[in-house]
Amino acid sequence: MTLKEQYIYNCYLETSRKVNLQPFRYRKDFDGFEQKEEYVYIAKLGYFFNKFPNINIKDFFEAPFYVYNEKYFDLRFFTTQKAIKTYTIYENKFLPNNPDQEQTLQKIKDSFLFIYNYCKSKDASLTSYTSLQTPDNKFHDFMLHLKNRDTIVYALFVFPGFDKIINSYEKEIKEFVFGDTLKDLNFYRTKYFCSVKAKKLCILIFDKLNSKQITV
Repeated sequence: MTLKEQYIYNCYLETSRKVNLQPFRYRKDFDGFEQKEEYVYIAKLGYFFNKFPNINIKDFFEAPFYVYNEKYFDLRFFTTQKAIKTYTIYENKFLPNNPDQEQTLQKIKDSFLFIYNYCKSKDASLTSYTSLQTPDNKFHDFMLHLKNRDTIVYALFVFPGFDKIINSYEKEIKEFVFGDTLKDLNFYRTKYFCSVKAKKLCILIFDKLNSKQITV
């Protein structure tokens, strides 16, 4: 059993327990696990996640619990087309539509950590993040990060010049390449400014990270 397969099983174990407010322990001993019925599904998921590395594994397991508000899903469910569709709904609708939801706030924190580390790897200042572009200057990096679900849109409203850059793209390109997130940007902007927690969190994290003075 590969380390990736062990990680997948423990992600499933962690999620299925935490969403029900139950304690859990990561499984460490996987001797004989390949003979269990569950391993068939873990192997399928391992192949799936390797084929689509942009999928966030923990979010994939979380998705049905919040989209359907049910307390249990077996491993077999996560190998179905319904699970894939549910993940898409979770990432594109549930999280963006609920900025003050605990899961969305965590995604905001994860987004800023990704952005900070990305800027650091590029020797770029945090405030310049939304200005960084691909080598061919075809798209801005942050748009690709949104598309790959490395970040969530709420984390970007605090960056200077964000709206100006978005508006510089033709509507058709934004919708065709990047889908609903940028098509419905005004909706998410309203959600952001009306939020009780999300906006404050974004400003707090941005100011805190910016004070670390990442410089070119």
